[in-house]
Amino acid sequence: MTDRSTERFPDALLARLAEVRTIEIETIGRRSRRTRRATTWVVVDGERPIVRSEFGDRGQWYRNALADPRVALVVDGRVHPATATRLTDPAAIGRASALLREKYARSSALAVMVDPAVEPMTLALEPRPEG
Repeated sequence: MTDRSTERFPDALLARLAEVRTIEIETIGRRSRRTRRATTWVVVDGERPIVRSEFGDRGQWYRNALADPRVALVVDGRVHPATATRLTDPAAIGRASALLREKYARSSALAVMVDPAVEPMTLALEPRPEG
């Protein structure tokens, strides 16, 4: 990942993201340019939320986020603007997988989310000013 912003999500939001099972991620459709929402898992690595596409690079929300990184997290009905950045650092991707294993240990979908073929489809989220 490149230089990180000095902005960070509020502690209360990070704590809530660590608790919830799923969130909605809002993206802008690549062709339609319309706002789209998808449900996904989320983990928190330090001060940043991390999401991963269950469907690898075929996931529509993931492809939308790569095409236009202006996304939003929807948590408890509140929209939190963010910028998505693909993680490329193997250590950060490994931490994300470990966090997924810990948080979702009882889920039957866990094996898919930590599959080596899906691991590269990991995005870090940074806050984005509204507007």
